[in-house]
Amino acid sequence: METTENKTMRNHFCGGRRPRAMWIVLGILGFTALLFLFAAAIMWLWNGLMPVIFHLGVITYCQAIGLAVLARLLFGNMHHGPHHGGRRQRFGPWWHRGGLHGGSNGPGMRWSYYEQFWNEEGERAFNDYVQRKSGTP
Repeated sequence: METTENKTMRNHFCGGRRPRAMWIVLGILGFTALLFLFAAAIMWLWNGLMPVIFHLGVITYCQAIGLAVLARLLFGNMHHGPHHGGRRQRFGPWWHRGGLHGGSNGPGMRWSYYEQFWNEEGERAFNDYVQRKSGTP
């Protein structure tokens, strides 16, 4: 039979409800603390730079929080987590053809021969392929 002490130890070390709730509370408190620090930094930077450079008025702490939220809504990235399987999106169709990164030994190196191949063999090879697929002699 399991004692109360054993249950407490098992819950504590095996991810019971208490530790999980503790991490949730700590996460909320940490997020709130970062929000207040971020708003204080915005207020300090605004009041130190904007009145001098652009002759704007100083802002209060609550206005700094509002400015942070507004900036996030207007300019922030609303997507979280990895995109496209964890890789950053490449720069369009030129990426795989060596236009931006090909160089002498990059992954797009083989595309540097594409135009030469098409001019020498491509059209004939394509026509042969179409004939094979369509069954026309």
